Parts: sequence; C-alpha cells; structure tokens
Amino acid sequence: MNHFVQRDWPDRPPAIKGRFYRKSLLIVLSITCLPTAIIGITLYLLGSSHIGKEVTSSNEALLLNAVKRINGDLNQLELTATQWAFDPRFDGSLRNVDLKDQYTVTQNLYRTLTVMKGFYPLVDQVHLFVDGKSPVVVSDFDGIEAVSSPDDLAGYRAVMSSKQGAFWLNGFPRVNRSDDHTVALVHKVPGIGQPYGTLIFYLDRDKLVSLVHELSLGKAGSSFIIDEKGRFVVTEKGAGLPEGTPFETALAAEIKRRETGSGTFLYNFQGETYTVTFGDFTRLGLHWTYVTAASLSSMTAPVKMMSRMIVGVSLFGFVVALLLSWLASKRIYHPIHRLVGLFHDERRAPDPPSDEIGFLEKQWRHLNRESRELREKLEQAQPWMRSSFLLHLIQGHYYSFTEEELRERMNAYGWSMDGKRFLLVLLQVTGLSRLQGRFTDGDAQLVSFAAANIAQELTAARGEQADIVNFQDLSVGILLSFGREEPEEAARGSAFQLAASLAETICAVLKVQSTILIGRPLPRIADLPESLRHLRQAARYRDVQEETQILSLEDLLPSMGREAVPYPFGAEKEVKQAIRMGLPEEAAAAVQSFVEILVQEGGKEMFVQDGALQLLGSIQHAILEAGYQPRGLYGDDDLYAELRGMRDPERMTEWFRVRVIKPYGKALACDKALHQRRLVERAMEYVKENYDSDVSLERCAEDLGTSPFTLSKAFKHIADINFIDYLIQLRIEKAKELLDDTDMKVGEIALQIGYQPSYLNRLFKKLVGVTPGQYRERKANLE
Repeated sequence: MNHFVQRDWPDRPPAIKGRFYRKSLLIVLSITCLPTAIIGITLYLLGSSHIGKEVTSSNEALLLNAVKRINGDLNQLELTATQWAFDPRFDGSLRNVDLKDQYTVTQNLYRTLTVMKGFYPLVDQVHLFVDGKSPVVVSDFDGIEAVSSPDDLAGYRAVMSSKQGAFWLNGFPRVNRSDDHTVALVHKVPGIGQPYGTLIFYLDRDKLVSLVHELSLGKAGSSFIIDEKGRFVVTEKGAGLPEGTPFETALAAEIKRRETGSGTFLYNFQGETYTVTFGDFTRLGLHWTYVTAASLSSMTAPVKMMSRMIVGVSLFGFVVALLLSWLASKRIYHPIHRLVGLFHDERRAPDPPSDEIGFLEKQWRHLNRESRELREKLEQAQPWMRSSFLLHLIQGHYYSFTEEELRERMNAYGWSMDGKRFLLVLLQVTGLSRLQGRFTDGDAQLVSFAAANIAQELTAARGEQADIVNFQDLSVGILLSFGREEPEEAARGSAFQLAASLAETICAVLKVQSTILIGRPLPRIADLPESLRHLRQAARYRDVQEETQILSLEDLLPSMGREAVPYPFGAEKEVKQAIRMGLPEEAAAAVQSFVEILVQEGGKEMFVQDGALQLLGSIQHAILEAGYQPRGLYGDDDLYAELRGMRDPERMTEWFRVRVIKPYGKALACDKALHQRRLVERAMEYVKENYDSDVSLERCAEDLGTSPFTLSKAFKHIADINFIDYLIQLRIEKAKELLDDTDMKVGEIALQIGYQPSYLNRLFKKLVGVTPGQYRERKANLE
C-alpha cells in the first residue's frame, strides 16, 4: 500500500489580472518591503561591530575552558595512576612470581588492568612491566608477552632507572612493536620500596586528537601540543611522535624562538594571517606547550554570517510580501492542492504531478483495488482470528468486557448471536503411557491436535453449530450453540450423542483413554470461563480404571466434595519403612502397591492424585528422618507441581521410581560404601593394636560401636577376606618376624601373639608348610 504524505507544493502563477490588481499589488509591495529594508540596513550597520566583539570574546573563553579541561583530564589521570601504584595487588611479591605459571595471579592482574583502563576513558591500554628472571609485560589487551627485543628491554629498564616515580613519555613504544608509538604515563611499582616494574598508561590516540581538536577556533587553522624540545606530542592528525604539517612545523619553531610561557600574536604564513595563542602545561617530568592558530577570516566568519543573515531576513520579508500578493489565486487552488498532498508519495515521486485531476483519479482506483485485496485477506484470516478469540474468551482473558461488548465482538467475527444460548463440552485425553511407544508424554500437542481434528470432523458431519478450541494440553473444548426456544433437555441430549460418537472415534483411532464432560446450558457468553473451570474440576472425578467416560456436570455437582476419601495407610507405612531401612527397590515396589490400592479403592482421578501428593510428602519426611535433605537430592525442582500435572496412575508410579526414590538410592549407596570403608579401616587398626590379646569379632564390633554382622559383612566386602582369616594372617606374620629377629622359644612366641604353642605349631604348618622350628632352621641355613 502506498504511504500518502501531505505536502504543500508551490502554486502555479495565476493568470494576468487587470489594472486594479496591478496597482493594488504595487501598494502592498511598497507597504510591506520599505519597513523591512529600513530595519535590515539599521541592524547591519549597528550590529556588525557588536557581533564581532562578542564572537572574539566567546572564542577566547572557549579556548580557556578547553585548556582547563585538558589539563584537568591529565591531572586526574596522574592522580589515578598514583593511587593504583600504591594498590596492595602490586606489592613486591610479584617480583618472585612466575606469571606464566600462576594462572590465578595472572587472571587477577588481567581484571585489575581492565578495571584501570575502564576507570579512565582517555586510556587506550594499560601495561605492567615485571622485571624478573624472565621479563614480561602484562596487558589488558594482549595478555602476557615476553620482552624478546633487547631494545625494548633496555628501554623498560632505562625507564625504571629514572629517579622520578612517575613521569610522561612522548612516543614510548609498546612491547615488541617498535613502530607503535603513543603518549604514555609511566609509574613505578610498587609505589613504596624497591620497584620491580612499571605501570604504563598508553593514551588513546583518537581521544588525544579529539582533545586537541577542542582547542581549534575554526576549520582554517591548527592546534597541537609540543614538548620542551619542540617535538610534536599531539596534532590534529595523530599522537605519539607525529609529524606536523609545514605550517605546524614553522609555527612550532616560532614558538620555540619566542621563549615565553604564553601569549597571543599574529603570524603570517603563505599570504594568510593567523591569530596564534599558546600556553604551557607542566606535567610529571615534561613541560608541554599547547598552540592553537586560527585564520582571521575564520574568526570573522560569524560576523559575516550574521550580516548575511540580516540581509537574508530583509530579502525574506520582501519574498513574503510578494507571496502574500498571490493569496487570491492560492485560495482557489487550495482544495486541489490538499488532495494531491494526501495522495502523493514523495519517496517514489519527488516532483509533484503535472496533471492533478488525472493523478487523483489514478490514486482513487488504486485505493479501491487495495481495499478489495485487504478485504480478501481479512476473510482468509477470519477463521484463525475466530479460534484465537474464542480461546482467549473461554480462558477468561476478556473478563473486563461486558456481555454486550462480547456479543458485538462475536458478531464481528461471523457468529450469529441473536437468541443464542451455549453449552460447553470438554474432551480430556489420558492413557498415553499405556501405548508402549506409540505416543510419549512429550506428544501432548500432537495428540491434542489430532483430537481437535476428530471433533471438528464429527461436528461438521452431524451438522452441529459448534466451534472447536484446542487447549494444547490433551484437552479440547467444544462450544455448542442452540436457540433460546430449544429445550435444555434436547440440547443436552444432542451433546450426549455427540460425546458418545466422539469417545468411540477417539478410542478407535488414537487408542487412548478419553473423558468427556458436558456442562450446563449458559444464557451468557461471559459465563464460559466459569463453566470451563467447573468442567476441569469435575474431570478429577473420572474413574481412572475406565477406558471411556461421559460425565455430566449436572449429575456431578450434587455429589462433588461429599465422597469418603479412601487412603491406604498400611501401604504408606510400608513405603516409609523401606525408605528408613535404606531399601530403594523395596520402596519402589511399595509405591506401586500404594498406587494400585488407591486406584482399586478410590478409582477417581482426584483421589488418586491427592493420595499421591500425600505420599510424596510422607516420603520426603522419611528421607529427612534418614538424615538427607530433600533439597540436596532434588535441587530446586518443584516435585509437587510435576506430580500435580499427571493423570495416569502408571505414569505416577514410574515418576516416583525415577524422580523421587532413585536419587535417594544413589545417595544412600554412596554414603554406605564410604561408611563401610571407614569401619574396616578402624577394625584393621584395632586388630594391629590388640592382636596379642583375646581378640574376637564380637569384641571388636562392640568396641567400634557396631554389630558383628555389620562388621563381618563390611570386612568381606571391602577387604575381600574374613575377619578371623585377617587376624590369623596378621599373627602368623608377627610370628615370622619374631622367629627371624629374636632367639625366643616357639612357646614364648606363641604366647606373645595370643596362641597356645601346640595350636601355633598346627596352624603355622598348615599355612606355611613347615613347623616354626623348621622355619627358623631353614632361615638360618640360608644365611
């Protein structure tokens, strides 16, 4: 569609008028132009000198402010550098640190240098030179770089040998880049004591140039800063040992020759006269001089501009007077001119049309054609808009609308609302977990879409006045409409027939369970959200053991909330007992039994879901009593919200096994293995300390605060040997040591390790193959 922009185009000159018109035009021109000419000449003569003085004064004030701002920025940078040099992070400990290996220290330096750079916008990069065994430069931009160039190393060390703690350098190169120069502020670190390196603040060339550019008083001229040797520090073209233009070089030599701190003078160069102003900066270690030169013609340009403006205003007054004389012809042309401005698109046609009437006729036809196209597109989009509006209406998003406004909206979307009442039917699909791979829990939208299509086809085939609403959560709404004269029983009967046909088709095609709930007839559209809420509540009263159910809200309302709530307390006790005993598999089996009892005794979805929620709380309480925090096992997951969204008992059972019991079982197994290992280690230490006394499994378990069964099982599982066998092996090894290293008799050795001599002889020969005496003789012969 074209975008029409109104625009006032100059009118065509009118036809030649008579004598009276010409005389009137001359009188009007005289009256309007003479005062304007007198005022313009007076302003030009009296205002030129005053404007010139004001311009000169303003330029001088701007120059002084710019100089103060530059000096203040550099002073602030010097103060900031000094503060950072005394920062504890740059103490003398960095002298002995190998930054290439110390990742944590290096990362802290990176972040510190980045903060230093961001703290002051004039800084381009911040480098830290560390003069250690391997001199390196830490940069916020390039990381760690070894100083490989001897010239670079000599330059850094020459800077460190300076007597000053902080100073400026003009054209100081960056590490390993001898051709990259800029102005830099150098500060030794640490600020107190023997320095081990330097902090180098390289200034941003572009920002330096921008600061110098602020000194300029006009385009025709130049601004720059030189040091005490007459070398350029910053020009408008660059920073860091820049080369000036011939004019700047000659002007710098003239400033050097004058040998004065500041001043203003006129300077002639190649036939052009410039006004030059210069002054000095005293920086750390340097003495800089700023110079700004402006052409006198550029200085007086504002005065000339104001004079021209005065003349222009006078001419403008004359033109206005001339245009006012053509007012009569413009009044006639004004209506046509407005219409052309409404239709004309200056982006496509910058020039106004020559034939205004033909142009208007063409645009009118174009508008008619686009109107038809838009109407066709609106008709194509209307079904989608109808379904979207109905979805939002039933979900209660239009609660602020009145009944009349809602009916007007529905009439606009193509509904016939005169004398209509409504009845809402809710189709709810369940049982996806029983289909063994045909559908999964993630296919809710796909199943909802299929169910909505089936409902659409069935209502169309039966000739019902119905609209389908897909809620995308395994539920579909069917809005039936009927006349006010039609009996409610007839409407409900028709709804029951549709529900029976729909339930049969859903079961045959999708192979899933379905519950269909039929609401009450509604005289008002605004009552649809409340009806949907009641139907969803009533859906919880479905029998989970039934494949297909058709429920009426009229029949359920009297009994809702009055049924006895069955709850299998015995099955819950078995689940909690298995949790406390640390038996996750038995706990999962008990949960399955709990859910089966709920289904058999309660049957209703509401009872099954409420019982499952109660069981979840009991399990978490039992886990807490066992010494585990549920938050540590499940994190921040909302288990109650997950369980509340489930409708199938089989899915609930699997969810309890995977999401609740399995994490507890993993934590329990991990802690149990650790406990057993520590228990066996303590038992081994106990046996080594008491092997020569009357040691037994029962006594060891009693002293360690556990049961003989637990100790024996842990010993076998961890050490892969029985407790008694470990004790025997230890005593036999001690007997070997005494036989080898002492002259004690065999009987004495037996008593020493806690055995009778005869028993030691039998046991030693059984395990070693020889008697203790034979073992000692063999050992002696080998030596």
